[in-house]
Amino acid sequence: MAARKKKKDEKAELKYGEAAAELDKILSGIEEGEVDIDDLSERVERATELIKLCREKLNATQIRVQRVVETLEEETEAEEEEVWEEAEEEEEEEEDEEEEAPF
Repeated sequence: MAARKKKKDEKAELKYGEAAAELDKILSGIEEGEVDIDDLSERVERATELIKLCREKLNATQIRVQRVVETLEEETEAEEEEVWEEAEEEEEEEEDEEEEAPF
């Protein structure tokens, strides 16, 4: 139970850039043969955790960005609709004034 809480706390604290940097360091060490065979499985497990963390952060960010864009689009559509309605009202008023004005 304490291990799960520790992992959750770590996920909350570790930023994407930090996780990516640590992952790069692990991968470089493995590729260059700097990781002792006794530590290899531990390093691979840690790399897997970091990859999952990065994916979660990317997915969460993508969802937040999509929501912001959708909200912005909705607001823009509403503003455009309001502008069109105002233009139509002005046009109708001008037509009414023209009909009422003597020639």
